[in-house]
Amino acid sequence: MWSSLSNLAGYGTQTPSPKPGDIPNAGEGVKSAASLCKDGNYYSELTTKDLEWTIAATASTETQTFYCINDQGNFGHVQLIHSNLGIWGAPASVQMTARFRGNGISKFFSINLTNFTLSADKLSASTNLMSITMSPDGQKFTIQVTNPPDLIVSLTFERTTKGYKIGEGKSFFGDGYVSHKFWPSCKVSGMMIVEGKAQDMTGEGTFVHAVQGMRPHLVASKWSYVDFRGNHTETNNKAKLSLIQFTTPEYYGSATVTQGSLVFDGQLFGVAVNNKTEAVTTEFDEETGYNPPTEVNYVWEGKAIEGGKPFKAVLNVKPKGLCQKVDLLAEIPWALRKIVSTFVAKPIIYQWYDEASAVITIGDVEHKLAGHVYHEATFVM
Repeated sequence: MWSSLSNLAGYGTQTPSPKPGDIPNAGEGVKSAASLCKDGNYYSELTTKDLEWTIAATASTETQTFYCINDQGNFGHVQLIHSNLGIWGAPASVQMTARFRGNGISKFFSINLTNFTLSADKLSASTNLMSITMSPDGQKFTIQVTNPPDLIVSLTFERTTKGYKIGEGKSFFGDGYVSHKFWPSCKVSGMMIVEGKAQDMTGEGTFVHAVQGMRPHLVASKWSYVDFRGNHTETNNKAKLSLIQFTTPEYYGSATVTQGSLVFDGQLFGVAVNNKTEAVTTEFDEETGYNPPTEVNYVWEGKAIEGGKPFKAVLNVKPKGLCQKVDLLAEIPWALRKIVSTFVAKPIIYQWYDEASAVITIGDVEHKLAGHVYHEATFVM
């Protein structure tokens, strides 16, 4: 994705990597969701219909991902991935990923699923081992995973502020698109039982529904994802910051598409499309051949939804809490692996969970907060 395995799980047929002249708008970047907004009004409130599963017939990858930082500072996430290869007769691929980090445990799960079924309203999904169920009022998801003894999950994500998308929520790439929709702040309750040990996940969460309506190797050469929860120890101001950012391959002009949000004291304060992922220092990783950051600044800049007051957030992180370097080719099914390896030598996701500090400036007032951040850097090409 933007997180975990979803970037590459939906590869299609083995066509050569395109050249700029082969794709509409190639070399001119993408038509991002932000660029299609009028008068700088980037925020659009989600409706329940926005969260329906699309399950496109053409090559596509669709995910629902639930991230949680609990009240003890531990991290968990659960993700359901549905991938359509876009090849006649080829079955869809359905996969779950999950992680828990805390209490001396750092465990990642990647499990192939079967029997994917949607509810009549397309808001809930079930498989042989996992289900995601939306409540009748559209305010709450219940996530269940039954894969004993390794993993049992029973979580509830209840929306506590507005959900949003940027404009219509879609960025267009020639004849394809990428879509992101967010619940940026949720009340989380429930448990994750990891290798027989129960973990209370009471805390705050983020929900992301994403669709790649195209073959993923055409989308991006690298991705970032950030989910931060922090508070001011003296004033007790609380904040959540989330960010998704990707850079397109050269044939789309190496364009950067970014979107994020600031939740301040329990309210969605603003969304931001002028954001940056700034690697302050990097270090060459001989194992992967990439240069992951050893210090990074994530920067959000935007305006308040109500009143238009400007805000800026700078989250400084020195990545030390490496959860895993996920070798995507080792995690996806064999048939997909053969297709993906045609385009990409060694796609890697670096996943970290760290302590971090944020400086959030709203108008002329500066707030310094400390907390925890889950962040990813995905290198595709």
